[in-house]
Amino acid sequence: MKKTKNIIKIIPYIIIITIVSYTFNQYAYELDEFNSNVRNLVMKGKFTQRDFNSNGFPLSHSPRIPEPFLSPFYVVHYGIIYSSLSLEKDNTNILWRPDSSLSGWNVPPPKFNKEELISNFKFSADWLLNNIKLFHGENHYLYNFDWPYKGYENNKLSAPWWSGLTDAYAITLLLRAYDYFGDDKYLLTSHLLYKSSLAPANQGGSLTILDNMPWIEEYVDPKASSDKLAFVLNGMIYSTYGIESFENYLNIDKSKRMSESLYKSISSNIFKFDIKNEWSSYDLVGNPANMKYHRIHTLLLKDLIDRNQHFKNKEIINLYNNWNRSVSNIGYYYIKHGPISWAYYHFITMYLLSILVLSIIYFFIRKNAK
Repeated sequence: MKKTKNIIKIIPYIIIITIVSYTFNQYAYELDEFNSNVRNLVMKGKFTQRDFNSNGFPLSHSPRIPEPFLSPFYVVHYGIIYSSLSLEKDNTNILWRPDSSLSGWNVPPPKFNKEELISNFKFSADWLLNNIKLFHGENHYLYNFDWPYKGYENNKLSAPWWSGLTDAYAITLLLRAYDYFGDDKYLLTSHLLYKSSLAPANQGGSLTILDNMPWIEEYVDPKASSDKLAFVLNGMIYSTYGIESFENYLNIDKSKRMSESLYKSISSNIFKFDIKNEWSSYDLVGNPANMKYHRIHTLLLKDLIDRNQHFKNKEIINLYNNWNRSVSNIGYYYIKHGPISWAYYHFITMYLLSILVLSIIYFFIRKNAK
């Protein structure tokens, strides 16, 4: 009888643990975003990761960087969003098709009407025209801030550095601007970026080699060794989309196209980014993906399977299914495989504190009810 009473006493605590565990598993991404905003509030006085001006221009906030900063990638990212929302175009065309991974990205832009979206689209594309720089013999959008990066040479990128992702993906936004506004400057700039993205990293470009196959590198610090780069998965995929957009739009001869070789490289190397058939790695220098990038990887892999023949095989489809399964239980698998960081410890601490606080509340309610 006493044993039964003791079991009955602990049942409410088991229910609390179950409810909290379910919540932190199913809504882990949203909770992680909330935690990120809290850290920014404590460190920066801003309960947000990004602000936007009237032109939809993004200014980022991060505990890693002392001051608010402009990331050229997010100029491209939001510019593409504005162009998609403002115009009705042929969605089967690689240039204008919707970004199937968009739901994986955090911080959506504010609401704008159609005229404002078109204006923001042009503003973003014009920023690309006005801010391209010739650096180390090629054209880039430079990042003028240091960026801590575990596993990279010296564990950081030292300003100024560039991004093959930004340069190659910007091609899509510039070609959309040329297609809609008709200014030849957009087309000319896309030519410069196409050349830069496919120039070797040790010659001022962004192209490196992974297992004898081409790879466009997201993070290129010219002061780091070009053979010790990070090999970032999402950066390579988005870069390939930009290269393919250029080659399709300009109807480049198939024998001269680089996008097909890039797709082959992704399909051949994709398993290097798998963690125990359950999670994905952000790069190849020891950084597992966080929740945001694991979701993005999974969405991108689904898109590649749907669109490209090199990904329509049983092994890659099984890989997608494994990654997608962990997306459905993302809190559990994040705790199991996620990168050890302040965000990771913050998430686990919030989980344990939630159980503790609710248990204490129940304990006192039960005690006072006697």
